[in-house]
Amino acid sequence: MNCKLVGQFVQHLEVTLLPGEEFYAEKGSVIYLQAGIEKELSFNGSGLGRILGAKLSGESLFILRLYNPTHTERKVVIGSRFGLLPVKLNGESMICHRGVYVGSNNRVNVTTKLSFAGLTGGMGLLLQKIQGSSTVFLDTTGTPITINLAYGESVEVDEDHIIALLNIGEHQMQSNWSLGNLLGGEGLSMMRVTGPGTIYLSPGKFLPEAI
Repeated sequence: MNCKLVGQFVQHLEVTLLPGEEFYAEKGSVIYLQAGIEKELSFNGSGLGRILGAKLSGESLFILRLYNPTHTERKVVIGSRFGLLPVKLNGESMICHRGVYVGSNNRVNVTTKLSFAGLTGGMGLLLQKIQGSSTVFLDTTGTPITINLAYGESVEVDEDHIIALLNIGEHQMQSNWSLGNLLGGEGLSMMRVTGPGTIYLSPGKFLPEAI
């Protein structure tokens, strides 16, 4: 499978599927696909709690499986609101802003995470949690910024710029309330994140859709 990011101002993802390959995408993210590609819509979880959690965290209840049953390569093109950030997961879990999951070359678990650290830090109470082994593509506003934190190293970030936190747990996230933050235009609280782990930020503010 070949996945290529195309574009500068607004990016899209061109996925070339070899015979027998598949790709998973958020419902509504497909721009176009070549003839022969099969589409299968499946429920992303089960139960009333899952339905409510999906609604509040901004994720879709359904995930789209795109499969190439032909004997030649076929192309699928996936869109984004602004840009796309590829993140490779090898069984790890990643905490994300609401609604940033766009697609992945393997099926991953996209669930709702209740986060009190996210609430006090400004990201919100209900976030997305993505876990699995795949390259995952996330929405971003502009060219992403990556910060790799060593053990014990910490940074303060504006929550409106956080796309995802990889291998970072609740105990590593702490709100930093300050009147100086507010007067400086950053809001009353910024989030202090302590390593080890990786932070993905967007240069433009990432403002999720309203619930």
